[in-house]
This record gives sequence, C-alpha cells and structure tokens, in this order.
Amino acid sequence: MTTPVPSPEVSALAARHGLGALRAVFAPKRMSRWMLAAHLFNTFYLSLLFLVPGVLYYWWQARRHPGFTPRQSRKRLHLFEQGLVVDPPVGRGAVVLRWDSLRLQQDITQLVVNGRPAPTRYVYTASVPGQGSVRITEFYEGPDVWGPFLQEAVLAAQGPAVLKTLQDGGTASFGVLELSREGLSAPKKGRLPWPEVQEVRVSGGLVFVTRAGDSARWSHHAVKDVVNLHLFLAAVAALHGEPV
Repeated sequence: MTTPVPSPEVSALAARHGLGALRAVFAPKRMSRWMLAAHLFNTFYLSLLFLVPGVLYYWWQARRHPGFTPRQSRKRLHLFEQGLVVDPPVGRGAVVLRWDSLRLQQDITQLVVNGRPAPTRYVYTASVPGQGSVRITEFYEGPDVWGPFLQEAVLAAQGPAVLKTLQDGGTASFGVLELSREGLSAPKKGRLPWPEVQEVRVSGGLVFVTRAGDSARWSHHAVKDVVNLHLFLAAVAALHGEPV
C-alpha cells in the first residue's frame, strides 16, 4: 500500500462521483529481477528466432507486467469511503465505481505446480449495471488487504437496504443464489426453507448449503458465482439466526 496521495485527475473523478475521503492506494506489484530477466529473455529470444511470436509475446504477456513498461508502473488502485477508482491491469482509462451499487465477484485460486504451491491468483470482478466493469487482480500489491476491503465496503454500503428488503418480504439476488424470508433458493434445487437449512459454509472456493438431517450437500456453487459474498453471508446469518 502506497502513501495515499492521488493525482489531480483521480481527485477530480472522486469528487465528481462523490466518493468521499481516500482510504488507501495500492501500486502495481513489483516484478522480481529474475521474472523481469525471464520476460526480457523470452521477448528477445523469440524475436531473434521468429519475429512475429516475439512481438506477440511482448504484446500479450510482457508489456502487461508492472516494471516492464512505465505506463503499467504508473497505474493505481484507489479506495475511497464511497467507491473506487482503478486503472485496469489490462487497457487504459480509469474506472470509477461506487460501493452502494457495486456487484463484486471474487475468484481466488491457489495453484499447485509439480507438487509445490504456486503464487495465488486473485481476480475480483467489479461491475455496476450500465456503468461498466473491471477486473482487479494480483497485478496490484496487497490483494489480501484490498480484497477484503472491497467486500466489507460493499457490505457496509448495501447491507442496510438489503436487510430491509428481506424484512419487508422481498427477495435479494446474489448471482446463482437468492434469499428471502422464506428460505434460500438455488438453480435446479428450488427453495430450501430456513428451518431446513443446517449450514451455509465457504470452503475450498465453494459455497456449500447443507440440509438439516441430510448427509449429502443440498447445493454447492463456486464462490466466483456468488455476487457480493460477504453481504450474502451477512444476510444468511440474519435470516438463519432468527426470524426477521
């Protein structure tokens, strides 16, 4: 996390969209020397042997990494009280989104290569209907910090309105799963009434729903298919803990 000093352009965007005070700024993750050397070697080696593959490698891989090009190194992820301003890891132009209307999906993958853990892959897809979307990845340093921040900011901004909707007898959609005062609904499963819900649990990149008295899981879905995960879990706790 870098010192929170936004550029005049970012400050103007934040003011225009009413994002409030700046909370944190994240810079691109620094490329290690050996990784930089590997990309340089691959680019020049392929260019010497086959010009087109060398150019394609640079275009699709190397130029996207921070530290390889000045433009990539200047990108930032800005988190404000009421929303975010981010330069997409791929592409140009800052994206501005507010927490109170944000749809957030997370995909965190721990890869294993030859029996050894590889770097964890973080992909957060943030979107607002009609206003655009952006993928925020481990391109930025501190995904274990800014990732939970995104989820908790959405929870704080949207939680009261979602709970009121549920209390008033409405339905809240969280991607593949829906909640209401009557129960939890899943595709091809229908509705599971709250008295029959034993547990809703997140484990291994999946959201599991277990029916009381049934050893088999009632449903399971990838975390990435559940929109606003922390808000979903908070709503489940409110509905499942006691009648609303």
